[in-house]
Parts: sequence; C-alpha cells; structure tokens
Amino acid sequence: MSQSLQLFTPSSNITLLKPNNNYALLTASSRRLQVTTTTTTKQLSVAIRASASSSSDPKVLLTHNGTPEAGPHVAKSQLVSSDSSSIDVDSVTEVELKENGFRSTRRTKLVCTIGPASCGSEQLETLAGGGMNVARINMCHGTREWHKQVIERVRRLNEEKGYAVAIMMDTEGSEIHMGDLGGAPSAKAEILGLNSEFTIQDGEIWTFSVRAFDAPRPERTINVNYDGFAEDVRVGDELLVDGGMVRFDVIEKIGPDVKCRCTDPGLMLPRANLTFWRDGSLVRERNAMLPTISSKDWLDIDFGIAEGVDFIAISFVKSAEVINHLKSYIAARSRDSDIAVIAKIESIDSLKNLEEIIQASDGAMVARGDLGAQIPLEQVPSAQQRIVQVCRQLNKPVIVASQLLESMIEYPTPTRAEVADVSEAVRQRADALMLSGESAMGQFPDKALTVLRSVSLRIEKWWREEKRHEAMELPDIGSSFADSISEEICISAAKMANNLEVDAIFVYTKTGHMASLLSRCRPDCPIFAFTTTTSVRRRLNLQWGLIPFRLSFSDDMEYNLNKTFSLLKARGMIKSGDLVIAVSDMLQSIQVMNVP
Repeated sequence: MSQSLQLFTPSSNITLLKPNNNYALLTASSRRLQVTTTTTTKQLSVAIRASASSSSDPKVLLTHNGTPEAGPHVAKSQLVSSDSSSIDVDSVTEVELKENGFRSTRRTKLVCTIGPASCGSEQLETLAGGGMNVARINMCHGTREWHKQVIERVRRLNEEKGYAVAIMMDTEGSEIHMGDLGGAPSAKAEILGLNSEFTIQDGEIWTFSVRAFDAPRPERTINVNYDGFAEDVRVGDELLVDGGMVRFDVIEKIGPDVKCRCTDPGLMLPRANLTFWRDGSLVRERNAMLPTISSKDWLDIDFGIAEGVDFIAISFVKSAEVINHLKSYIAARSRDSDIAVIAKIESIDSLKNLEEIIQASDGAMVARGDLGAQIPLEQVPSAQQRIVQVCRQLNKPVIVASQLLESMIEYPTPTRAEVADVSEAVRQRADALMLSGESAMGQFPDKALTVLRSVSLRIEKWWREEKRHEAMELPDIGSSFADSISEEICISAAKMANNLEVDAIFVYTKTGHMASLLSRCRPDCPIFAFTTTTSVRRRLNLQWGLIPFRLSFSDDMEYNLNKTFSLLKARGMIKSGDLVIAVSDMLQSIQVMNVP
C-alpha cells in the first residue's frame, strides 16, 4: 500500500503518528518537502526530496517489499557486492556490534593524552583496543621528534589493526608557566609534618626564578618562562600551580628570584601553568598582553600541518580573531588540508567571548584546570554546562577535560566523586571526555580508560532506559536554504529514529556535515557515518554517537544501501530484519527500511 503526504518545514515540533500501522509526520511550515511513504506488513520505507516550490516534481525512491530497485544508471547486477574488505570500520566497534548489538555501542568519545606511560606501540594498541578515539599530543612536553614518533605509531596502528584513531595536537600557549624541572617527570611540594615535640614546622620554601642556569639548578628551584615575573609579583601574593593543584605564598623577592612558602602541597608537573592572586583577585594584566599563539606555537603548528594531524587545539583563546587567523594560515600552508581547530576554553576572556569563539572554531575543549584558576571553583560546573550547551547548539563537538580521574595517576581505582564527575559530563551529552596526566604519566592508563568507557556506557544506557529525550532548543544554524533543508532532514530523522526505535541511522556524507547534524540531535540509536575519505572518517571519530566508516559510494542511494547491507552483513555487523533510517547529503533524502 502506498500513501502520499506533504511535510512542511522548518519546524522543531514534529509529531510522529501511527494510525493503523501507517506512519505520518505532521508539522507546520513555510517550505515544502515532498514525501512518499510505502508500508507493507514487514517494512516501512520513506523517501523525502527537497523542493523549492510546490510545482517541482519530487524524486521518489521506490522500493518493493524491502528490496530497493536499481537506479537509472546502475544495473541490478551491480547492486550487491560481496567484497567485505572494501569497507573500513574500527575493529573495536565491529566486535561490540557482533557480540552485543547496536544498543551496546558507546556514544561518548574518549581522548587520551599520550606521554611516557603510553607512547610505546604496545601501550598505544592497548589504549586503542580499550576505546581511545583520539590520541592527544601535548606540545608543552617532549620534542617534535618524539611527537613525530608517536604520530607514526598511531598511523601505523590504524593501517595494520583497522582503527581510526585521530591525532590532536595541543599547543603550549603563551601564558606564564614553569620550566621543565630539569628533566624530572614531576616534583612534590610538601608541608613539613610534626616534629618530635608535635609542633608544626614552617612549610617548604621554593624559589621561582627567571634566571637561566648553566649548571644544575639549586634544590627546590623552578624556572619561570616570563621575564617580568619577579617584577609583577608582590610579597603576600598567592601563587597557584596548575590551577591550584599546589599553592604558595610569596614571602620574599631577591632580584630575579621569588621565594615562596608552600601552603597546599601537591604534585607539580613540568611546564605547569602559573597564576597569582592578590587581595582575592586574579592578577591578569600581563597575561592579557601576551599573544595567544607564541612564536614556539607557530613552529609547532607548522609541524602539525606537515605531519597531517587531524585537530589542532589552541590554548588560552581570547577571541574569535585568533581562530580565524589560524584557519587562514592553515589554508595558506596546506590548501588540501582539512585540519580542524579546537578552541580551549580556559580563561575569563574565553568565557566573555564564548559564542563568537565557538562559532569560529571547529570545536571546543572545557579545560577545567586552568579555567578553575581564573574563576571561583564553585563556578566551574555551571561554566562547563554552559560551554557544552553552546557547542551543541552551534553544532561544534565539545571535549570535557582536566582532572576527570586525577587520583588514578597514582591509584588503580578512582574516587567516587571522580566517577560522579564523569557521569555528569556524560549526562550533559558532551561529545568527548579526555584523560590528561592519567594516561600520559599515570601508573594505570589502561585502567583509567576502562573507567571512562564503563561509566559512559552505563550512564548512556540509563539515559535511554529512562527515555530522557531532553527538550534542548536547537536553533537554526544554516547559512543557506540547502543547509536549512539538511538541518530539518536530520531533526526529522532523529525524531523518527526515537519514535520508531530503529536500530541505527545510516548517513552517507562526503564532508561529514550531515553526520555532525545528526550527532547534534543525540538520537537513541547509533549513527553509522559512511564517508569516502580517511581524514573525514578520523575527524568524525570525535563526535557523539558517530561510528565512522570509509566506503566508496555513488549518488544512487539504492545502490549505496544494497552495497552497504551486503558488506555489513558479510562481516556480521547487521542482520536481516534490522530497522534502519538512511539519509544522505547528496540527495537530501530519508529512507526507512528493514535490512533485506
């Protein structure tokens, strides 16, 4: 039986009705899409074709009993391919789908910072097998040669083992920070304990100096990269290391040296960020004068472009101007490059200009450690939620980072508070969670990743079981009529997927844009994103709910679907009867069908 109806758009109030097993979409609008629905006892097919005027003849994609017809330029013999090796899919996802089905797949993506504890080929493979979607290299530490070796190992791992791990390069930024601790991996500042008479001794005295030491530096002496540090700081100021992980009081200034007494002990890492407070307020005049991208950062960016990294994260972004400048620079240096720029939100300036920064960037990172050094700690949770919401509204992936499982640097299990923190980030529907010191220098990087993965899966499952379809308003972001049509199609597809309880959404996209629009809607089911290039596939691996595949496809959706069904069935990833929705950025169409 076949029925025709008209779908009006745009509208976010789309209601799916199911009268007598015939599905219909109802909405109100100013632009019209032509819709044809076909229902049988076994399947439902829907085809939608955008039309600028009511007189245009819609292109209807016809099916017969669940089997797509051959297109005008495709012979029926071409529809089915038995070459299962012509589709690339992440091996971990493939195993999950085979063993546990569609609903078991993790939607929240995981980023691991690579350091001494995780840079070997075996360690990288363990992390990839444990669910690492993006490997982050931090240019604050290590040499470019060392980072080059890590990139090569990740790329080789992708080629040999079938992963799609993306590379993110994080710049150092030009904020005030410590030196490299003379090559030591860390230093511990302590408050001296009770003596035999049980009287409290003074805290440890450390020296922060701008001097360059030829010989080994004196004990408890740390270099500072900012020449004006000793001039700007005053006796009585409070010095915070790494966003407050260690605190000192300034007690004396002697030329280029600043003597400080430890008040809150903790672990100091090489090149940790330094901030100082005076009379309860952050001293930020000098930081505001420093450039966002330093001369070293530009050299690192050249390195990242040459190595073909997938993302470049920019530290301490103050405005959209620096993002636009960097994008122009990348385009000029590598015209074929599609490197995405991630803005790190970690300063008061970032929060003041949040919307314009996120709009200009390709994504954002909630760098809570440094952010917590510039705003009161109790404001960090609300700032995180705001950043996550703005990113989703503007269709930009967002990473929640810093101290998610900080205790696992030294211990094999997290605290309950850390698990609650991770759960909240997942509940907010952030695209990705990031490990920093836990995976870079911690004793248990694989266990920390396992915690992120298991908590993400559990919270996502709970969310679906409770049917918590949040009513977040998703504003129109399209800059053209075609973009607006794509948005409406993705919103409709996501709502249909939830109401019909489909097993998966298939999206065929050359640029990744249509896949990101679907991810923005956060549907219950996983999104299989098929793209023709490996670079787009890796970049999509950062976004919520997307399972990226590399697949060669044509403009004929019926041919694409039959080829995809054949390839995935051959690998045991789908089976006959599975209900899927298919969308495409080539034809701007929707189809709903059972796998034949």
